[in-house]
Amino acid sequence: MESILCIDIPVQMISCTDTNGKITPMRFRFRDRNGEMITIHIEKVVSTDQERSSLGANFVCTASLYGTQRTFHLRYNYYAHEWRMSGIRE
Repeated sequence: MESILCIDIPVQMISCTDTNGKITPMRFRFRDRNGEMITIHIEKVVSTDQERSSLGANFVCTASLYGTQRTFHLRYNYYAHEWRMSGIRE
């Protein structure tokens, strides 16, 4: 499992944005260090910081990875229109 514990990697995200601009991440995928595509289905958004005055939105989400519950730290950059994963915790 060590191969996927990269920090600050780009991710492909499927999210939903409501009419007020609130973003809800739903599913994302990324390439691990071995080049394998890993898909994560977000089970719960634990916390979010979507201040309009900041550069981006931060999300803490839980999901299962290889049968183990994990916490994922995700960030969306408003200006670059880019999603990144900044960490995985058990």
